[in-house]
Amino acid sequence: MNPNENEENPPGLAPRVVISILVFFGLLIFAIIYVAFFAISFSLFQKIAIILVAILIATAILGAMWTLWGINLGKEWKEKGCK
Repeated sequence: MNPNENEENPPGLAPRVVISILVFFGLLIFAIIYVAFFAISFSLFQKIAIILVAILIATAILGAMWTLWGINLGKEWKEKGCK
């Protein structure tokens, strides 16, 4: 490692990692509780469809969050003259 390198994490990284973990586990908890207790009268395909929609929503939330962070970080690097 180069001693001149800045070893700090980019700003805003820690909260996004925490949110990503919470969204992932929240999705798992939702899926388990939903299938076990609330979807008893639904068919297997309906259960799968609802879980897939939940996965798509979680992916959209995480994708938007991380994309905005990457764009802002890229702007900062461009302003600093980093390649």
